[in-house]
Amino acid sequence: MENIKPGQKIEISIGKSNNKYTSKIDDISADGTLLIEAPMHNGHFVPVRIGAKLNITFFNKNGIYTFDGIVINRFLGNISFIQLKRITDIEKLQRRQFFRLEKIMEFKYKKSDDSEIMEKGVIKDISGGGFRAKVKKKLEVGTEIICFLNLDDEFEEIAQKCKVIRCNFFEDGYEIAVQYADIEDRLREKIISFIFKEQRKLKRRQINL
Repeated sequence: MENIKPGQKIEISIGKSNNKYTSKIDDISADGTLLIEAPMHNGHFVPVRIGAKLNITFFNKNGIYTFDGIVINRFLGNISFIQLKRITDIEKLQRRQFFRLEKIMEFKYKKSDDSEIMEKGVIKDISGGGFRAKVKKKLEVGTEIICFLNLDDEFEEIAQKCKVIRCNFFEDGYEIAVQYADIEDRLREKIISFIFKEQRKLKRRQINL
């Protein structure tokens, strides 16, 4: 279990539910069982019964990982915990550091040194490390911009500083690639959670075809 350690932030789904909850690994026993903080939603603990199957997803600098576990015990108190036995191997979801989701999304941006002029663009794909977008005006490589975007109805507008790492000219504008600059873990997790959610939607649509 070298890829997961105490203090690791995780995302939990319970059974066949598509709902996702954030939590954290509190301890890992010598036999490999995990003690995790009981997930919460709207200020209340999410009910998780002993014997429930959980899917755990987490990411670190090496990639995104997932595994399944069974709840074998619960500890209730001011801070409640769940004891989890892993029942599948830890699987790396992709080779790249962050999975890239193809999705068309409008966004706004302004240069970091210009607090007044706001421009519009269209994101073509997004990941936990940055995104690729179409804009009307050229942005030099190395330019820092503040980007504003709404992931979906569940999240408020995100404002994040980004750095342009590529800019290519096309007949109808420019295509840029940006990396997030000094992004907080909390915000990166929110973006990755959104990507996972969109991936699940896409898989459900493919199954129903």
